[in-house]
Amino acid sequence: LGTKHYNTHSWYAGAETGYRYHLTEETFIEPQAELVYGAVSGKTFRWKDGDMDLSMKNRDFSPLIGRTGIELGKTFSGKDWSVTARAGTSWQFDLLNNGETVLRDASGEKRIKGEKDSRMLFNVGMNAQIKDNMRFGLEFEKSAFGKYNVDNAVNANFRYMF
Repeated sequence: LGTKHYNTHSWYAGAETGYRYHLTEETFIEPQAELVYGAVSGKTFRWKDGDMDLSMKNRDFSPLIGRTGIELGKTFSGKDWSVTARAGTSWQFDLLNNGETVLRDASGEKRIKGEKDSRMLFNVGMNAQIKDNMRFGLEFEKSAFGKYNVDNAVNANFRYMF
């Protein structure tokens, strides 16, 4: 049937909390909890197979996702710099069902309801202190043991704390 390129859009907002327990002055363990809500736009694909019209529609949906986990870290510092290396694992879970997909052909319509999923996340990363209240971070993450997994993800962030 070929390849089709497409674009959709989404937005997410989340809140994360945790507490850093220091094991030594440089090392820590940090339990965490997070809640994320968002909106994902749908998309309709149409094509022909011979004389038969086919379509697939992914409907808009609003995910609500929870996460609990733990990170271990160590801070390395010099005279004017500080870098914290971290590694962690967490369990991420859908609190609402995912979107619905509708397949349509000459014989009718088939609806596939999105189901809740959960997955284990693994991450390694670093945060560099730029100023007292500014940080830059880079993190690599992957997931496993879910129906839908992310092979590799890279997150870069700039954080201003007040």
